Amino acid sequence: MTIKPFYYLYPDYQGIFDLSEFFAEVKNNYPELKRQGIYFEGNRKSIFVYRIKTKLRDYHGIIAAVDVEDYFSGLIKKHENTLVAQENNISRLMVERDGIIKPVLLAYNQNKSIKNLIVSSFLGKKPKFTIRFDSDQQIHELYRVSDSKLIKEFQKQFADSVNKAYIADGHHRMASISKLIQENPELRTSKLNSMMCALFDFNELSICAYHRIVELPLEFDFLSFLKKIKSFTSIKKIKKVRFPERKGELIYLYGEHQYSVTWKKVVNLKVLNPTKVVFDIDVFNKRILDQIFEIKDVRTDPKIQYLEGSKSLKQIIKIKEEKPNSLFVLFYPVKSIDFTKVADKHQVLPPKSTWFEPRIRNGIIVQDFNHHNKK
Repeated sequence: MTIKPFYYLYPDYQGIFDLSEFFAEVKNNYPELKRQGIYFEGNRKSIFVYRIKTKLRDYHGIIAAVDVEDYFSGLIKKHENTLVAQENNISRLMVERDGIIKPVLLAYNQNKSIKNLIVSSFLGKKPKFTIRFDSDQQIHELYRVSDSKLIKEFQKQFADSVNKAYIADGHHRMASISKLIQENPELRTSKLNSMMCALFDFNELSICAYHRIVELPLEFDFLSFLKKIKSFTSIKKIKKVRFPERKGELIYLYGEHQYSVTWKKVVNLKVLNPTKVVFDIDVFNKRILDQIFEIKDVRTDPKIQYLEGSKSLKQIIKIKEEKPNSLFVLFYPVKSIDFTKVADKHQVLPPKSTWFEPRIRNGIIVQDFNHHNKK
C-alpha cells in the first residue's frame, strides 16, 4: 500500500469554546469557518500518528494520504453498497470544501514493525494537537510526523507489509472520490491523486454490533410472535437484559419481555451467500422482517431504526423505556474473519452490520486540495 504525507489544515483549537459542538457542526459550515480564518495551514506535508484514549481502551493508528490507485486496483476492499444520492451529495461537498474533512477509516492486518514504528513516534513525545471530548470521556492526540526519514520508513513498512486494506467507515466518501475522478480524469494526477485516510490494524479497532429497533402497532402480540418463530428458533426467557454471547444468538426485548433467541441450523442453510458466511442480520432480515413483519426494504422502511453497538445496556434500556411498542433486537458483533472473507470475495455485508470504534471526527485534520497549487 502506498501512503503519502499531505498538506493539511487544522482548526484554532485554542479559540474553540466547545470542542464537541464545534466538531459536531463543522460538516455543515466548514467553508465558512475556513473563510473566517478559523482553520490554519500546516507548514509542511506530514502524516500523523493518531492516539485515541477512551474510558475502555486506547487506540493507535496513523492519518496519511493513500494513493487513489490503490483503490482503483482493488487493494482497498469494500463491504457495503453505496447510495447514488449520497455519493452525489458528498462529491458536491468535497468540491465546495476543496478538501476532505474526515478521513476514510481503513483496517489492515496487524504488523509488528508498523506497530513498533507507531509507538516509537509518540512514546515520550508531546502531541502536536490534543482534543478533549469531555461528554464522551475521550482524548484525541495527534503526533505530527514531518521528518523525511521517518516518513520514508512508514512508507516502506506499508509498501512491504500491507498488501490490502478494508474500508471500515467511509464507503460513500471513497465512492465519491472515485466518482469525481471518473468525471474529472485530470484530478487523478493533480489534487485528488491521494485521499486522507485513518489507518488502524484490526487489533487497534473494536468491531461492534449494529442493533435494530422495529416499530410495531399497538395491537402487536409478542407471545403470538414467539409462537410463529418457534419452528426455526430456540427461545429461552432470560432473567436480566444482556448482550448476545455468541454468533447465532439474538436478544429480543419488548415491553417487560426479554428472551434469548437462537437460530436452528436448518435456517442458516437457506440463506448462505456466495462466501459461505452466514450473518445473523441476513437471517433476521429474511425470516423476521420480510416473512413475519412484511418489511421488504430495510434501507428505506421507516419502521426500522438502528442502535450503534457502542451504546451500553443502560443506554439501550433507557431508549427502550421511551419506545414501549417497539421490538429491540440485540446482535452479536460480526467477526473480523467473516468481515474480511466477504470483502475479499467482492461481496457485501447486510446493511448496517458493523459499527467500528474508534469513530473519527469531522474537521480535526483537513486534507487541503487547494494547497496543491501553492508553492
